Amino acid sequence: MNFYSQILFFFGALGVFNSFLVSIYFIIIKKPKDFSNILFGVFLLFLSERALRSLIYFFSDATPNSYSTFGPITFIFIGPFLFLYVLSILKLNTKSITYWKHHIAFWIVIAIGIHLIYPFRSDPIFWKRYILVSINIQWLCYTLVSGYYLAKRMKNISKKGEKLLPVNLWLVCLLLAVLILWLIFFFTKYSYFVIGSITFSVLFYSFFLYFLLNKKQKNQIFRDEKKYADKKIDNTKAKVLVGKLHLLMSGQKLYKNPNLKSSDIAKALHISTHQFSQLLNDNLGKSFPAFVNEYRIEEAKLIIRSNTKYTLDAIGNESGFNSKSTFYTVFKKLVGMTPAKYKEQF
Repeated sequence: MNFYSQILFFFGALGVFNSFLVSIYFIIIKKPKDFSNILFGVFLLFLSERALRSLIYFFSDATPNSYSTFGPITFIFIGPFLFLYVLSILKLNTKSITYWKHHIAFWIVIAIGIHLIYPFRSDPIFWKRYILVSINIQWLCYTLVSGYYLAKRMKNISKKGEKLLPVNLWLVCLLLAVLILWLIFFFTKYSYFVIGSITFSVLFYSFFLYFLLNKKQKNQIFRDEKKYADKKIDNTKAKVLVGKLHLLMSGQKLYKNPNLKSSDIAKALHISTHQFSQLLNDNLGKSFPAFVNEYRIEEAKLIIRSNTKYTLDAIGNESGFNSKSTFYTVFKKLVGMTPAKYKEQF
């Protein structure tokens, strides 16, 4: 192996080795245990193995026995675990653990069936031309479907006038990185497979470590801290608080105060600010600004319907908005038209 090859091997192996360690950390070591972190660890493990096999294939004179025996059958798990991880982060179907088990079990059966009926060593050329291509297409489909669910969630966030969370940016970067790797592995010839391993190392350090080393983002993405764990609101109490909250907002019209803070409402409900934030996030699925703005927009619509002589600026101020631009932006996102267009109907 010449010096140039040694450099390529070093950079390719560096990211693969570290990603293996990180995957083991998320699967076994990381505390507190979180199902999404375990899914991410398993996904990263299979993706790391994909990069490692490409590295070995490029630099090894002889195909390793393990590769000859099992072939690239484990690649079949990259897409499913990526998909399940994205769903768990977006909190889709997270209550049904059976769903995850059935999904994973299905692909385990498929992988075992392919290996037993048509093992890689029986016809490597056929495997590479057809079965591996099918696995890669399956990987792409799962990546695209994951992107669809993420785009759908981000669109809903945008409509509500909420800010994107670090976890949304993390998923965007993750899916883009996976898509880049897929393009390289799918279209690169076998003699240049080392490009995939090196790209994997670059992406691993560029994207993953950036989020991992940013403590604030790391806590939100990988759930290092169990927020509100010591002040968990049970379902019965949560329902009572939600009822009181709606009565409070409708009766006292606190939303008309443009300087309203979450601590003001929490105080009126006789709970802590943290518990109030938890109530909004866990039980209503909304941020504080989005929750208050919904009441303000309903108030604005009521004023427009009952008294069309008010100017739009006055309506915005009366509804609790301290900015004309914010009023127009939120109104259009929630109602689907501008305040002026809505006013023309009456």
